Amino acid sequence: MEHKKQELGRILDLIADELNITPTMMDKAVSSYEAVGKWLGEGIDYKVTIKPQGSMNLGTVVRPIDEDDDYDMDLVCLLEGGQNLIPKSLKGLVGNRLKEHEIYKQKLEKEGKRCWTMSYDGFHMDILPSSPQYTKAQPFGSTSIRLTHKLENGEYINKYSNPEAYHDWFVDRMTNDHPINKSGVFSERATKIEKVPTYKRRTTLQKAIQLLKRHRDIMFLGNSDDAPISIIITTLAAYSYKGESNIYDALMSILDNMQNHIEYNNGEYKILNPVMQEENFADKWNEKPQKADNFFRWLTTVKKDILESPLKLSGIDEIGEALKQCLGEKPINRALNKYGEEMRTARENNRLYVDGGKNGLVNTTAASSLLKVKGHTFFGI
Repeated sequence: MEHKKQELGRILDLIADELNITPTMMDKAVSSYEAVGKWLGEGIDYKVTIKPQGSMNLGTVVRPIDEDDDYDMDLVCLLEGGQNLIPKSLKGLVGNRLKEHEIYKQKLEKEGKRCWTMSYDGFHMDILPSSPQYTKAQPFGSTSIRLTHKLENGEYINKYSNPEAYHDWFVDRMTNDHPINKSGVFSERATKIEKVPTYKRRTTLQKAIQLLKRHRDIMFLGNSDDAPISIIITTLAAYSYKGESNIYDALMSILDNMQNHIEYNNGEYKILNPVMQEENFADKWNEKPQKADNFFRWLTTVKKDILESPLKLSGIDEIGEALKQCLGEKPINRALNKYGEEMRTARENNRLYVDGGKNGLVNTTAASSLLKVKGHTFFGI
């Protein structure tokens, strides 16, 4: 059974690769990010710093279920010295500058609660206007920001967050017990328009989160408003990850421990931002209990769908069909084709063995409990 878990982990690893956006898609989004940042910086009478945020910054972006749909590119537009601007003016400065550009004006969607959103061919860009949090001297090393939130009645209020510190916390979690040479993973950052990190090699945690997000997307297709939000999945997964190198083991540990990092006191849920305790990622759960119910229902379902049920099936075809139902057909087909090629290569190089426990073929180094498979034309996939 242990060998079967390891092989399922390998299949899930390949699926995560297929859920990731392509280098071409990444380059397209980054090029637009830099162009928008340059435009904003040149036309606003404050020192402007453009920073990436969200899944693109964390390396956990997932292709849409329909691969012709849009993926996300999120950025923070930080106005240094803008602490005394009222929230409406802060939001308006950025929006008005975008409207001065004929192309950007056409791409702009209706004003969002916190962001300005522009629709591109293949992706959309969320631009978050912000200023440093503190009206007086910012504490040394602080990267916390003030952002704006537009209420239903049209009033603008202040909210606070720290996406840069969250990114650093996440990197620390994903590299814990799994060291990475950061200089080889991330692009160098510029002073004014910070570079979007380019993850040459994604970690087990990043891939695990991509698989969890894709399962969420399919499970709540048509009901995305009440689906578990990405920041909650990412935060709880990062808290629960213990440095496992195999995705099966990592997902099992994550899904077994996620709920241990959710606080529930006096009828109120809390999933606090690890770098800004004032921010509760689960605040909407307390306003709409169905969101909490959906999260716990998803937590049970995802474990069953991608970890438990496949182990009860025999043959890669059955496993593939089961995973297509919860992760999508196209990425599974591409991943299984690659897995088949790996198995063929392993056979040709005498690295393919059969588990005496009837768990199937194993691509591994020789072990006393495994029997070598002789060369033939049936690849067992």
